[in-house]
Amino acid sequence: MAGYIGDIPVPQATQTRQTFTATASQTSFPTIGYTAGFIDVYLNGVKILDGVDYTATNGSDVVLTTGAALNDILEVTIFTAVDLSTSGAGGRYKGERGTVGAAGNAGDIFRVHEQQLDTDVTIAATENALAAGPLAVASGKTLTITTGGNLSIV
Repeated sequence: MAGYIGDIPVPQATQTRQTFTATASQTSFPTIGYTAGFIDVYLNGVKILDGVDYTATNGSDVVLTTGAALNDILEVTIFTAVDLSTSGAGGRYKGERGTVGAAGNAGDIFRVHEQQLDTDVTIAATENALAAGPLAVASGKTLTITTGGNLSIV
């Protein structure tokens, strides 16, 4: 966070935006997926209210209470929270200050992480990855290293 003074705040979040042009009387808009309560919806630039102007409860569709007019613009902002200090397998730092947290903790020089991979992971042909061993892959999970990709376990 360039220009930010202080520790990096956690949790941090990512956001994805989708824009739809409505057909006459359209009420349902299929998104790429969301967690209920973690979206903002705008109709023609005006934020509309969840539970009043629309519902978003099934994790995929935004449903307007009243159908949109032809060529109305519906914008959906989807938020995904990421807590960098406690994310499983995401890693943390420890060190001289005795703290555990995100990489912003100067003086904490040890990178710590989980010993078991609990999700499917693919290392792309354009990527290099590094892990500290031993590393176990959980039952039913797959670690794929694409030709050209590299994984070093130290």
